[in-house]
Amino acid sequence: MSEATYGIISLLPALFAIIMTLASRQVLLSLFTGIWIGATILVGWNPIGGAAYSLQLVINSVTEPFNSKLLLFTFLSGAMLGMIFLSGGMNALAQRIIARIKTRKQAEIGTGILGMLIFVDSYASTMITGSVMRPITDKFDISREKLAYLLDSTTSPVVSVAVVSTWVGFEVGLIRDHLSSISSVDKSAFVVFLQSIPFRFYSLLAVTLVFILIVMEWDFGPMKQAEDRARNEGKVLGDDADPLIETREEDIETPDHVDARWWYFAAPIVALVAVTGFGLLYSGGWPSKVPVEALKGAATADAILWGVFSACAILLAILVGHARVELEAVSDSIFEGFKMVIFPIAVLSLAWTIGSVSEALGVGEYVVSISQGIITAPMLPAVVFITAAIISFAIGTSWGTMSIMFPVTMPLAVQLGAPLAGATGAILTGSLFGDHCSPISDTTVMSSMFAGADHVDHVNTQIPYALLCGTVATGLFLASGYGVSSLTLFGYTVGPFVLLAVGVVTLFVAAYILSEHADVGAPAVFGSSSD
Repeated sequence: MSEATYGIISLLPALFAIIMTLASRQVLLSLFTGIWIGATILVGWNPIGGAAYSLQLVINSVTEPFNSKLLLFTFLSGAMLGMIFLSGGMNALAQRIIARIKTRKQAEIGTGILGMLIFVDSYASTMITGSVMRPITDKFDISREKLAYLLDSTTSPVVSVAVVSTWVGFEVGLIRDHLSSISSVDKSAFVVFLQSIPFRFYSLLAVTLVFILIVMEWDFGPMKQAEDRARNEGKVLGDDADPLIETREEDIETPDHVDARWWYFAAPIVALVAVTGFGLLYSGGWPSKVPVEALKGAATADAILWGVFSACAILLAILVGHARVELEAVSDSIFEGFKMVIFPIAVLSLAWTIGSVSEALGVGEYVVSISQGIITAPMLPAVVFITAAIISFAIGTSWGTMSIMFPVTMPLAVQLGAPLAGATGAILTGSLFGDHCSPISDTTVMSSMFAGADHVDHVNTQIPYALLCGTVATGLFLASGYGVSSLTLFGYTVGPFVLLAVGVVTLFVAAYILSEHADVGAPAVFGSSSD
């Protein structure tokens, strides 16, 4: 928690950066301008001092241990992609998959399922699913905006509720820390975590909407424009699109003598997943601790770093030892991979920095102070959900928002007599909702990156879908808060699962109306590359 708050002014840097990004499409300039505005406020409204402090804030962000490890992970991901392109393994695997996928719908379903299956880590899931499925979705003229949406909506929403993932240790740890400070509550943190899963309305609805839209072949808003362009004109990217990462395999040619094998791609990916999973358990104290306890203390950044490094090492061995590729060619491919990720790394660095600026200005405390004045026990879940959404949208991090919300919400829920499971679920899924919409979110950036999509177009096309799920989720939280989940109908108690079923039906009807009977295919408010 920050020592000082600046009231409504604390929202200015993030809002300015977000609006400027969407309006001008100049991501780096917009983010740094927002940082400069925030830094200027922090140093007493001195613009010269603010400029100097801005640079220091960027340095502080990129040298923070977790962030620096994630940047190294991204660099190594680029090196891995470069070597995969050189090996021809991705094309070989894609051809095998393409031979079995016959329609656009199958390609989209395959993308969604693969994203859900890699539930250990959201970054790894985004990278692997995007890398595997991008050439396949391109073949079936699926827009890059749609691919980025599929990646964004089947990674973090799934990983956040998985009982074995990089998120579970952090989430359970927060619950444990704040339950231990409340003497009147004697509950297991892991049990509260499990009980909160049915109340993760937004997370569960976001995944559900993906498959509703795919199966029913519906789209609305700017996404409908993007899909019509791709389907009718064969353009997976808009004419003015600026992909966040240039992932063009033709930039790295596979040597003629190499007989590309599908396992050239599969082997390093299996190593990435296996080493990451082992790293999570080992860094948390396994085997002396049981897996669930080990995951609570796992070093997430270390685990994914070990995983991607192992994948690179295996690729190097394959290229030199089996494919007989010269070291010079391998070195060139690694540097080409580095070039692919330079821009995303710059975006991530500035996104983290503006998030830290917003926290220093007291965005969380300000939003919480406003919401506390209107909270009653029945309204608690919905107000907490909306508050978490606003904070995470402004600071671009779901984990940071969770850290802000738990110290306030848990004692308040106990004081008001509100169910802890519902309050916990509202914090966790509300933090994900805002993070899902925000253009300064690292997961949003990573989705644009590995989909090879224009970042602004990804944000513009995803926001209507996120808002739809968020609106339905808010209604479900209101219903649960006002006791609907505890009512008895025909001898059965209406629990959160029944509410969730009602939410799915509502989501289906709303998606049908928006897709088939509403004129919402106009260009995005902030501009689109397909204008």
